[in-house]
Amino acid sequence: SEGNNTFEIQTKNTLGKLSAKKIITIVKDTLAPTGSIDINSGAGYTNSRDVTLNLSGDDGSGSGVVKMSFSTDNSTWTSQENYATSKTFTLPTGDGVKTVYVKFYDKAGNASEVYSKSITVDTAAPSGAIDINSGATYTTSADVTLTLSGDDGTGSGVAKMSFSTDNTNWTAQEDYATSKIFTLPSPDGGKTVYVRYYDKAG
Repeated sequence: SEGNNTFEIQTKNTLGKLSAKKIITIVKDTLAPTGSIDINSGAGYTNSRDVTLNLSGDDGSGSGVVKMSFSTDNSTWTSQENYATSKTFTLPTGDGVKTVYVKFYDKAGNASEVYSKSITVDTAAPSGAIDINSGATYTTSADVTLTLSGDDGTGSGVAKMSFSTDNTNWTAQEDYATSKIFTLPSPDGGKTVYVRYYDKAG
């Protein structure tokens, strides 16, 4: 039967004397393991080709998951390696959607079905622009309106922005918007506002 099978073996010589019993247990495992894969704890985007795979293999009451192998095209597979719940993995070159496939193997040699997860690689920084009070040269108030424009091309998309008045100390990142009320520092005189845009890949 599937699972542990125990046998008691005893021998008898020509005089009819019995040996001590020998107990042998063997696991019958014909069922394939199951599993799952995640990349960077479920992130949708990454700005690096080096990612962390989060792995989970389960063999139920079978012989136990012992090996795993990987592919990026579901055709060419890496050599089997020892099973682990985490692995550093380098994605193929180029930006765009990348998929990692995994198979798990138990001690009996059964292979799981193929599991996969995708993530979008975005290594290109966004660009953008900023304007103050629609391009005005002067203002009578320290409170101004920033007109903002961030562009990430075909990347993951602009998600955050932060500001500075000295290009050294920056505000905490906040959600990207095309307009923002901003208070200029005192006293009177020329003021510069700096902005940085961040995409979803960071």
